[in-house]
Amino acid sequence: MAKLNRRKFLKGSAAASVAAAASATPAANAGWFRKTTRSQTKALVIGSGFGGSVATLRLAEAGIQTMLLERGKHWKYEGEGSYPTLAETGSTLKINDTVLWSNPSSLIPGSMGMVEYFVDSSIAVGCGACLGGGSVVYGGVLLQPKREAFEDAMPFLSYTDMDQIYYPRVLNRISGGPIPDDVLNHPNYTAKREFIQSAEDAGLEVVRSHVSFDWDVIREELNGTKPQYASVGEYVFGCNSGAKNTLDRNYLADAEATGNVTINPQHLVTDIHANSGGGYRVTCDMLDEKGKITGKHVIECDYLFMGAGSLHTTRLLLRAKERGDIPGLNDQVGAEWGTNGDELMGRNDINTSTAPIQGGPPSIAAFDTENPYKLTGYMHSPTSVVKEFTQLQMGMVVPDQNSRVTYNRWTDKIKLNWDRDANENSHNALVHTMEKMVQSGGGKINEAGWFGTWHPLGGVAMGSACDLSGKVHGVEGLYVVDGAAIPGSSGSANPALTIAANAERMMEEIIPQIS
Repeated sequence: MAKLNRRKFLKGSAAASVAAAASATPAANAGWFRKTTRSQTKALVIGSGFGGSVATLRLAEAGIQTMLLERGKHWKYEGEGSYPTLAETGSTLKINDTVLWSNPSSLIPGSMGMVEYFVDSSIAVGCGACLGGGSVVYGGVLLQPKREAFEDAMPFLSYTDMDQIYYPRVLNRISGGPIPDDVLNHPNYTAKREFIQSAEDAGLEVVRSHVSFDWDVIREELNGTKPQYASVGEYVFGCNSGAKNTLDRNYLADAEATGNVTINPQHLVTDIHANSGGGYRVTCDMLDEKGKITGKHVIECDYLFMGAGSLHTTRLLLRAKERGDIPGLNDQVGAEWGTNGDELMGRNDINTSTAPIQGGPPSIAAFDTENPYKLTGYMHSPTSVVKEFTQLQMGMVVPDQNSRVTYNRWTDKIKLNWDRDANENSHNALVHTMEKMVQSGGGKINEAGWFGTWHPLGGVAMGSACDLSGKVHGVEGLYVVDGAAIPGSSGSANPALTIAANAERMMEEIIPQIS
């Protein structure tokens, strides 16, 4: 996937954070051209990724009136052509001629885009920006970390509970299971078999990861009864064969079915204020499908759940803290931000053919538990844009040192302050594992991925800014339920499963307190 970061066609996106409501009623105009809508709800969830979607469903099942607010549009699967492909050009999103993110290419026709590509002076970060968040624009990997790495990253949580209760709870709802033998043995999956052989010969522990893809649909692609997308490496922007189990098709659909939730896409949160008598007031820009502001939406809530992703949950709360909009927010907001130790690594000119087609989704992981630096995890990353005799894999490791995100109220921007030099030991661990792969399978190492991450974590982390239920220290009724709560790493593994499982664990604690 990081290969795509270097190409102009990846960087589409929506607007920039979230908001909206149930039982909305028009109110007075905020200016001659812009309508203001006012709403009230008991629980408000900002963001629809793995944390926000879990929180929304569990609140709804508890009978709590809930609103879910999403900055992007709903890219609903309605057959082939529902999503853009890698061959199509991405976009820069503009609102009132202000560039919100950095790609200078043209807008996907008639859309707001799907992905934000946030470029900081220290690192670049990719984020989902549509209903379902990262579940729409990720590889579908639901990889459970090894106990050792998990406990290194989050020693305050019970791995046993996650393993026996919360990981299975998420997998039972969204996983299509590990890759079956018949798919793995198809010619389109030659690259996966080569990766497995090289990893096993290198002494790594190979795992068939759960994925949020329906293997029966992929079988239909392979036998010609459905158009080929996932099976030829076209699985990133949704999946036009319908194989990807995005969150709008499970957690969010189930939440809506309770009748207790209103989902509002195309709402950009601009301000969050604590009310003097308790609860919160959230102000949003309502957007059309080209990102133009069509009105304001002001929402009052008793309980506020932050699920806007590590980058924007952190940004919104830092902004509220520095501007005095939420008195009492603690000084650890912004701390423990990290990249999940992400580095895209490649092997070029390897000994064995990977075949011209590399079928997806990513579904084979390899853990190096004997690494002298620290445990590393690698996820084989098939893609339609690499050449034969080439492998790409996402390397992940617990970083040596996380950073502190800062906010400048004069520019209204955040800085991530990621320090690569402070994480040289983590980098060496990943290179060491790749050297083993080269010794076993040949080729040359291509260190492609220092430039960015698709797995930002932390910023409002458990153990510092919030407690283990996600309740933010120093204020009442404010919870962080997304990747911002995880301090910098999910344990040498892709974080989606851990974010969702942790949100399941959190909501189990929170619901009895607010029902």
